[in-house]
Amino acid sequence: MSKPTKVTIGMPRLGETMEQGTIAKWLIDLGSSFKRGDPLLELETDKTLVEYPALGSGTLIETLVESGDIVDIGAPIAIIESADTWQSAEEAATATEPSAEKTTVEPNLTTTNRHQDQDTLRATPLARLLARTHNVGLESVSGSGRRGRIEARDVESHVAKSSAIRTIGVAANPIIFVHGFAGLGSNWATMRSGLKAKGIANTAPDLPGHGQNVQPANSVQDLIDWLTAHLAEQEQPVHLVGHSLGAHVAALAAQARPNLVARLSLVAPVGCGPEINGNFLRGMAAADSIGQIRDLLRLLGPKASQLPNGTLQAMANEMTKGRLTTLATDVARGDTQCVDTISAIAELSQLMPVNAIFGLADSIISKDHMFNMPPQVSLHAMQSGHMPHWDAPELLEKLIS
Repeated sequence: MSKPTKVTIGMPRLGETMEQGTIAKWLIDLGSSFKRGDPLLELETDKTLVEYPALGSGTLIETLVESGDIVDIGAPIAIIESADTWQSAEEAATATEPSAEKTTVEPNLTTTNRHQDQDTLRATPLARLLARTHNVGLESVSGSGRRGRIEARDVESHVAKSSAIRTIGVAANPIIFVHGFAGLGSNWATMRSGLKAKGIANTAPDLPGHGQNVQPANSVQDLIDWLTAHLAEQEQPVHLVGHSLGAHVAALAAQARPNLVARLSLVAPVGCGPEINGNFLRGMAAADSIGQIRDLLRLLGPKASQLPNGTLQAMANEMTKGRLTTLATDVARGDTQCVDTISAIAELSQLMPVNAIFGLADSIISKDHMFNMPPQVSLHAMQSGHMPHWDAPELLEKLIS
């Protein structure tokens, strides 16, 4: 085994268009040992919040940057001691020099260009996300955190006091919520109530094969055809918000009738990468008892596992009908998805604002699928499981309204 040596590690590049990133927080303490794959720190880029894993084993000797610091690609961020081969800060800077041809990210209705003065302000990743969502300049917000750092609560307070203008065009468009596999329109109840209180009309129908919708769902295309027909019944273009399989259905329906959709928001969308928790799909399709369903719902996040027995019994009664067995095999084979949403997203993001929201603790689809999003998509990562509308409804409401 090689003798441990001190190595200076540099700021990694996490995307082709990334030129700098913000240190969100260190995840290990000084003097602590780590092994390959352990998360070292959280980084905020212009698109998301993501953990940076160790490229080898070692010990953290010194951190050269603090939480809230904005760091250029390749710049030194820490000194470690390791016997493994690591890329030094100088090598990282050389290896990550931008190529002559750079991808240009077009601005959309839910993001704004960040000025240099705003980039240098100390703010938490969530505060920056909320500021971008509400078109708030961080220079106008007073920070209440350590060393004047701007916290999420500071941005929320500023928005409340100044009655910040909503994203252009959103308030005029009613929202149609589209639930996921084995879900119901009622899954959106909390968010629907909050939006109605703000004067935003919204509906959440049951898809075929689910709840009160008696139409069969033998394939994913059955769901897409039904939603496409449902769109044609609307009096004006709508904002489609789809979750999980419902996100795929919403995207394909919007692709079929883009003139009927003003905006698209995809929450924990399937079809954006190959992996999926096939055991969950098959388990839900075949579940026939409260115990089975409760065990499966634990995979969805903390709120899902706390549903009352009455709700679980109703779900068990629904599953015993076997309405979703064929649909499950159409969505995935084993742990591999059979649906593609990315191609539709790429086309739609040229025609309308598209949001994509991922849960960092999602056990059904990988959070890494967010890196497959086309550059025009407004991308958000949340501290939630597969059900952001249950785990963090207020934040999700801000992102889509």
